[in-house]
Formats: sequence, structure tokens, C-alpha cells
Amino acid sequence: MGDEKKFSKGFVLYKARVDGNGAASQWNLGSDKECVFLEMANQKGKDDSGNARFDWDNKIRFKLGDADIGEILSVLVGLQSAVGPFDSASKKHKGLFHSNQNGNAILYFGKDDNGRFRIYLSVKRGDTKTVVQHTLSKGEACFLSTLLRRAIEVMYLWD
Repeated sequence: MGDEKKFSKGFVLYKARVDGNGAASQWNLGSDKECVFLEMANQKGKDDSGNARFDWDNKIRFKLGDADIGEILSVLVGLQSAVGPFDSASKKHKGLFHSNQNGNAILYFGKDDNGRFRIYLSVKRGDTKTVVQHTLSKGEACFLSTLLRRAIEVMYLWD
């Protein structure tokens, strides 16, 4: 069985809200199998059947390398409360910051004041800033942990 069969399906979380302010996230192993892509989209109205739609045409994307995956896993297993360096002045983690010629992005992933896992992604391109965020249930967090651990195994060819 080739590598494509070992990690061929992405993990999608749909967090629709009655008020229309929901969001969705999708986690996929990169085609080169050296990263995980996180894509997020805000809720955008309803389809003809009354189901929530998500604005995947205007999704934002964050490329997770092995260090980023390790940061998220460290939150999921309880080693730290959030991703990124800890700022002792604000007593908060700074998140994961990425920058390239198109703009920059900050990913926050951690536990909120109610003990729920929360993901927040902000991408700025020029003067346009897009923010997408949602919570994860404990079951979804367990599933994400399994996916990210498996992604590391595939990325490093640990069979």
C-alpha cells in the first residue's frame, strides 16, 4: 500500500451557528507529505435545503510544519495551555506567526477560560484581514490529535 492510502482523507469540522457566525476548518496532509494544511472558512448563509454553507471560495490557509504540529499536540496532550512562545508580561502565549511575500498569518490554538479548545486564525494580505475561529469538542480534539500524530509518522516515513 502506497503512502497515499495511509493518509488520504482530510478532517473537516463544521461549526454552524443559528446566527450565521459559524466557521469550519479542514486539515489535510500536503501533497508533498511534508506538512499539514489547515484551511478555514466562515459560515455564509444557507443552501436551498436550509443547511449552513461555508465560504470555501474565500478560505484562509495556514501551512503547519513539524514544529507547528508539535505545538498543537503539546496543547492537545496538556503540556501547555496554548501554542507559541509564552509572554511573561501578558501571561499569554503569542500563537504561531507565519509571514511570506503575500502577507502574514497568526494561529492561536489553546484552551479558553471555560476549558474548551479554541482555534483562531487571522490572515492579513495587504489591507485585508480575515479572521476565522471556532471551538472543538473533546472528541474532536482527540481525533485531531490522532490525525496530527499520524501526519508526523507519514512526514518522517515512520512505518
